[in-house]
Amino acid sequence: MTARTAKRHLQAALAAVCLVLAAVSAGAQNAPSADVYTVANVPVDATAASADAARDAARLQGEHQAYTILLARLTRASDASRLPPANDATLNDLIQGFEVANERHSTVRYLANYTFHFRANAVRQLLRSAGVPFAETPSKPLVVLPVYDSGGAVGLWEDPNPWRAAWNDRSAPAGLVPLVMPFGGAEDIAAIDAKTALAGDSGALAAIAQRYDGADVLVTHATVANSGAANETVAVSSTRFSPGSGAAPQTWTQSYKLGAGEDEPALLARAVAGTVAQIEDAWKAANVLDVSQVATLTASVPIAALQGWVAVSRRLSAIPAVQKTDLVAIDRQHAEIAIHYVGDLTQLRLALAQHDLDLNGNAPDYVLAPHGAATPH
Repeated sequence: MTARTAKRHLQAALAAVCLVLAAVSAGAQNAPSADVYTVANVPVDATAASADAARDAARLQGEHQAYTILLARLTRASDASRLPPANDATLNDLIQGFEVANERHSTVRYLANYTFHFRANAVRQLLRSAGVPFAETPSKPLVVLPVYDSGGAVGLWEDPNPWRAAWNDRSAPAGLVPLVMPFGGAEDIAAIDAKTALAGDSGALAAIAQRYDGADVLVTHATVANSGAANETVAVSSTRFSPGSGAAPQTWTQSYKLGAGEDEPALLARAVAGTVAQIEDAWKAANVLDVSQVATLTASVPIAALQGWVAVSRRLSAIPAVQKTDLVAIDRQHAEIAIHYVGDLTQLRLALAQHDLDLNGNAPDYVLAPHGAATPH
């Protein structure tokens, strides 16, 4: 290959990189909001004088339910009383569109499942006007390991495990922290057991995380006392681990007492809901974005191959805190980009980490690379 031909190939590759970045940047502001501001699978059931009237009533019912679900997803529980109430006119401005599935109807009744797509900027403005802080950065998935401890018997994969059953039976709208229940097959059992999970064994945690695409891991330990008695209690200690990231574990504790007319499955289901609320609230507290705080940093991105750069660009476009990225310079080994973001630098690093991107170094020498990748200078 002649020098001139090699130069043309390099120029073509760099031009392709520029086109990829331009396309990603153009869609960055809209793309990341799609999942966070979509409320899926809302069940509706309405009865009216006619089938058409029942359908219209069901859709309005679903819009109100979706609005409530969305605001609960974005805001902390302590702010629930401050959330602006919705009316039909407000919802008409907030909802961009909807989809319908599983329609069933008679002459007077209508049942279906709706998915509503909200206008992200309109919802943000609504919450800002109400003075309610909100978070919109999704966490990476969290693999749940429910360890059940009753009468001295401790188990994770063993059956029966009522604590694991309670987590498997959980049915609730998706929040900002996606939860993954492991299959419990031979490879899961080989990766980690109750003892190594409770010990926070780094090798075992890394093994189960790897089984689920590098997810974080939640070890949730339920200790039941006085099982079957009227004074039964369950003490829950849950720890979130981020294997390989260097991040410190987070731990939450809470005790639950059997209520009047409640059985153990209902008690454990309530403990699951309480644990999820703790995890979600902690995540939101760490990721509340001050959208009035806007900043830009430049970073060097190693690009050993075009495919690697495309992967980084796609991850950046999926981060709500990143408003856009601009290409500043490029050569054979690095792209220098400007990242325009909202919130503070700590929140940006955390958001990047949820997409397996590490922002290393300090200004003006930041280096952005996929987690675990070499970062040559």
